[in-house]
Amino acid sequence: MEQKSDIKGRRKQRIRNLLEQDDASQKAAVPPLFALPDQTTTFKEWGEGASHDFSKIPEPDPEAMWKQRRNNWVDEGGGDKPGFASGFMRKTIASLVVFGAVWGIFNVQQPWALKVQVFIADALTRDMDFAAAEVWYEEHFSGAPAFIPIFGDKNPPAEKVTAAHDLNAPLEGSIVRPFAATLKGVEIMPAVNSNSSLTVKSVDTGRVLSVAKEAEGGIRITVRHTGDVTAEYGHLSGTKLAADDWVQSGDTIGWLEEQENASVPLLFFAIMKDKTYIDPAEVVSFD
Repeated sequence: MEQKSDIKGRRKQRIRNLLEQDDASQKAAVPPLFALPDQTTTFKEWGEGASHDFSKIPEPDPEAMWKQRRNNWVDEGGGDKPGFASGFMRKTIASLVVFGAVWGIFNVQQPWALKVQVFIADALTRDMDFAAAEVWYEEHFSGAPAFIPIFGDKNPPAEKVTAAHDLNAPLEGSIVRPFAATLKGVEIMPAVNSNSSLTVKSVDTGRVLSVAKEAEGGIRITVRHTGDVTAEYGHLSGTKLAADDWVQSGDTIGWLEEQENASVPLLFFAIMKDKTYIDPAEVVSFD
């Protein structure tokens, strides 16, 4: 009987040991939900502690990061930044190509080339309207830029203006028949004391549209000038120009000779802008 009781006691002890080992393994496998610190600290001590001093963490430099990423972009693009010599050569070659194209256009007497010539001459001779640029800047940015000297803020407010293109007089003389008489043009009498009074000159750069005979027997030449201006030179006695000829400002259009029915020849001169005749005295200064 004693042997049986000993066996039962050993069994109970074995079962108790196994249950205690199982509880210990479960407690070790599952971490606690909240781990309390060994030593509690106040809020003031937490803010002053070295372990929570965020000011010692270095802040990244934005410029250094941008340069580093830019280098990565260059590497991904497939090459380093082009040198000065290669860039200068490309710009020089492009400039020579543009210059050669413009030079070739001005040496070709074809209808399409003449239109391009007029456009180029108009773009190169047209003055930049700084007043209109200042008005646009003030409308969009509420004030003229102080870093540009030409836009002085001490001047009165700018207004939109349309500056007319100044034209040279075709002949030294005075108007004897005003624009109001015909609403098409004026008649100019050459100055008596002028040596070149009988030579009619071009008022601006342009292309000859037509050379025609007048009903009175004179010659009338129509020239398309820059700035959408068309000029007519009439009552001419002779000319060396033909249609599609190119003339510069001051070139000879033709000449006047004394007629039997008039002691002094007169020049008919008209200007048309936007398909409407305007008074030549408004755009040309006659002495």
